[in-house]
This record gives sequence, C-alpha cells and structure tokens, in this order.
Amino acid sequence: MVKGQDLGGQGFAVNPSDLRLAAHRVADYIYEKLTGDKGVFSTRIAYVTKASQRFQLWVADADGENAQSALSSPEPIISPAWSPDGSQLAYVSFESRKPVIYIHSVGTGKRRLIANFKGSNSAPAWSPDGKTLAVTLSRDGGSQLFLLNASGGEPRRLIQSGSIDTEPVFSPDGQSIYFVSDRGGSPQIYKVFVSGLGVERVTFTGTYNISPALSPDGRWIAYISRVGGAFKLHVMELAGGNPTAISDTTADESPSFSPNGKLLVYATQQRGREALMTSTLDGKVKARLNGQGGDIREPNWGPFFKP
Repeated sequence: MVKGQDLGGQGFAVNPSDLRLAAHRVADYIYEKLTGDKGVFSTRIAYVTKASQRFQLWVADADGENAQSALSSPEPIISPAWSPDGSQLAYVSFESRKPVIYIHSVGTGKRRLIANFKGSNSAPAWSPDGKTLAVTLSRDGGSQLFLLNASGGEPRRLIQSGSIDTEPVFSPDGQSIYFVSDRGGSPQIYKVFVSGLGVERVTFTGTYNISPALSPDGRWIAYISRVGGAFKLHVMELAGGNPTAISDTTADESPSFSPNGKLLVYATQQRGREALMTSTLDGKVKARLNGQGGDIREPNWGPFFKP
C-alpha cells in the first residue's frame, strides 16, 4: 500500500489440520516482504509446565498455541534446547532421581540417554552444526564444562578450574562458548574458545548475572541480572554496549532469542503465577503467550521452519 507495488503472493492447498501452519507461513512471507527479515510465525517454542506435581515438556507454535506434549513426568524437567535443525530437543530429566540429559526426537517421540555420568548432568547446549553438546557435569567434583559428541561417548573437559562453571551457550560461529562462573566471587558471564583457551569476562555491571542467550547474528547477549532483590531481563550489545533492563517484572528467567533475532521469549511471574512473555530487544513491545495450564517456565525458541 505504501509503495503502490505488488510484492508477490503465495497459495497453499492444505488439509484442515494444517491450516494454522499454512496461515503462519503466509504471515512469514508477508513479514519478510515488508521488512526484509525472515518471519518467525511458523517457528516453534519448547517450554515446561508444572501442574499438580506433574511436569510436562511441550512443543508449541511460536504464539504458545497448538501445544503438543513431548514428555510427562512426576519428576522435574529442565533446560530444553532445540537442535539447530529443529528435529531434536535436548533436556534434563530427574526421572532417575538425579539430573541426566536426554536427546528427544520431536518427530517420532523417541529419545536416548546422552549423559548419565557420576553426579549431576545438566545445562545442554547445541553447537551450531548440531554435532556437539556443551554440558555441565559434576563427575570430577564441582560443576564443570564439558564437550560431548551428540551421538554419545566420552566427554572432553573444556576448562580446568576450581570454580563453578555452568549454563554454556555456543556463539553463532561455533568458535566460542559463553558460560556462567563464580570464579570472580559472584556469578558472572564469561567467554572461552572451544579449545578451552582465552577465558574472558563479559559482564561487569551488577553482582549476579546468569542465563546467557546469544542473538543469531552474534550481536546481542540477553541474560538475567539481580537488581536489588529483583531478577530482571537485560540485553547488551557485545561490541562494548551498556546493558539495559527491558522488563518491568521482578522474577524473569530463561531468555531465548527468536531465530531472526528480533524478539526474546522468557519466563516471568505475573500476579503470582509463571507466564511466558515475548519482547522486542528494546523492551517497548511485549506480549504474553498463551500456554498450557499450570506454572510455565524454561522456554526455548526453535529454529526457522523447514518445509
């Protein structure tokens, strides 16, 4: 309408069960034509609910609707993480009365145990090529970072340190890993090459910074910072920017970028109950997502839809 130009068109012949997906693909097409950025309407999110002492892992559309249960358990499920191709989810389950890591096929529902070493196995994160997982293991005493082949096998210790290192996340180019460590006396975010060399501190504002998430273009980092007694979502440009609090809530957790890098999904509390929110990177536009009943937490935004 603005340019007075025909920007193209699309049409789909679909079954009634696929109408929602087709509508989202049309929305993605329109969004990309108008903005030049790929749309995320047809992407998916994973999240966990707790209701009546039962935990469930859900896979849902990016608006929180059309949720399908991937796993139900009386024991906690935490840290779901999408594989880069969107076909698998890694997550931590306490079914065996201790945290172990599974890889779950979204299409078939089959899963396999990937990390059940002595002690705690937690915080899985995929490498961009989908071949490696960064995980936190306490097999040698204390929480330490390891690299593990996605097909299993013996993990490789990433850093030799006496501190607690956890919550790893790969940089988009796969060359570095961002993680949380208390090596400076309080939890802060650090960066290290996948070789295990060159540890650098990333966050310097505040005394408690956790849960790093990186934008797909590697430009932004989102994380949770404790400000006073409040846990607030912050966004910072990695090239020397200042961190900015972008939420008005006080119990934020688990930020995750959309695959086009334009939005964040995170868990928070509203009126005493957990909820999922999306926000633009400047915090000016927010929306609460619909979701299953119960307390909602641990969101992770999947990759672009692959027809």
